[in-house]
Amino acid sequence: MRSQVSTILVLGGAVVLVLGALLGAAPPVAAQDGEQDPVLGQSCPGLPGCTITADVSPQPAQVGEGVTASGNYQPCTTAQFMVRVDWGDGALEDGPSHEGDPNHDPVPYSFAHAYDSPGDHTIAVALLRQGDEGQDCAALITDTLTVEPAFGSITVEKSEANGTLPEDWAFEIGGPADSSYLSSSGETVSDLPLGAYRITEVGPSGWHLASVGGEGCTQDGQSAQTTLLFHGQSITCTLTNEADLPSIVLEKQVSDDNETWHDADTPPGPFIAEFDPAFWRFVVSNTGNVDLTALVVTDTVLGEICTIDMLSAGDEGSCFFTSLAEEGQHQNLGFVAAQYLTGTVTAQDPGHYLGVGYLVPTATPTPEPPAPRREKDTPEPATPAPPAPTATPILPTTSPTPTSFVEVLGVEMLPETGVPPTPTGHPTWLVAAILTIASGAALHLLSGKR
Repeated sequence: MRSQVSTILVLGGAVVLVLGALLGAAPPVAAQDGEQDPVLGQSCPGLPGCTITADVSPQPAQVGEGVTASGNYQPCTTAQFMVRVDWGDGALEDGPSHEGDPNHDPVPYSFAHAYDSPGDHTIAVALLRQGDEGQDCAALITDTLTVEPAFGSITVEKSEANGTLPEDWAFEIGGPADSSYLSSSGETVSDLPLGAYRITEVGPSGWHLASVGGEGCTQDGQSAQTTLLFHGQSITCTLTNEADLPSIVLEKQVSDDNETWHDADTPPGPFIAEFDPAFWRFVVSNTGNVDLTALVVTDTVLGEICTIDMLSAGDEGSCFFTSLAEEGQHQNLGFVAAQYLTGTVTAQDPGHYLGVGYLVPTATPTPEPPAPRREKDTPEPATPAPPAPTATPILPTTSPTPTSFVEVLGVEMLPETGVPPTPTGHPTWLVAAILTIASGAALHLLSGKR
């Protein structure tokens, strides 16, 4: 009986000690049972002895301004603990894990955030414990933050270049939600919502934006860009202009091997064999102070060569073309046309080459040397000429008609009519007869002299 009473007293004393410990360890700021946890999407029952504090500042805050949630937490058991913050605008952040111990000092934490839009936001900071079955909520604290619209200001200043600029310049400042503000040089535009802005010049033609200065200001083509990041920020952008001085140069070159390039502005240029490839290079240089766009390179003989979308001031680009060489002296004229802000600029350059036709060689026969003469060879005797024919004298016959005539080499002349007779059919016989008569007359004369 005495042992049973002792057991009851021991059990009762243990219950009193546990209750006393729980009541004595109540946290100064702890989650209430049944309180909805925005972080976990469920109630946070809390763990006895686990506490967390939170300080959210500044209050109120402006859009884009940095907001800090900081404090410390006290673990209530030996386990892994972590702090998670819900900023109330859909953003969640987790802190590092920490091996907690009730005997350790409170553990500090800190988070930072910026809001994109104004409004009231509930910030929840939870202390999570990693248990055997996953994370559970050891403590929770919440706070409400009002975020007000934030504003900044932009000032545009005009800097002169290339002489005095006209005074009628204006600047269009375009901002978030298609907002637009108009200002002049040196004027400050205030109460601008935070966000990105583009500054565009409105002024006379013949000028272009050369550079943009000022902290937070950058150049983007012919406009400036800047961004207001926090409440009360003031930005000053300085814009510098130059007069438009567009200029373009075209250098046309020709090569017979695609390696050595000739300017060939004057004839004859390089010699290229007919039907061999003629290589062409067109080098376009932007020698002005404005960007050039829509560059088109053409040639009077080759046609359209290429197009170049854009060529910045000081840059150059090249186009290549190949054709077959033709015989004779050739001249091509290259052209380039480009657009700039307010007009068109052009250039041209000639090129020459001399096409050389192929020569077909003809074979020249080589004479054969004469056969060498042998010493023992006896020259063959010359063939004697045939003997001259012996003339046989023929006695003349008396013509029945006493008509005289002269017969020479078979040709009769009729003195009565003067008509030339037809030649005889035997001229050789007639010659022999004449020679016989002449010989007889000569012998008669010689015998008479004796």
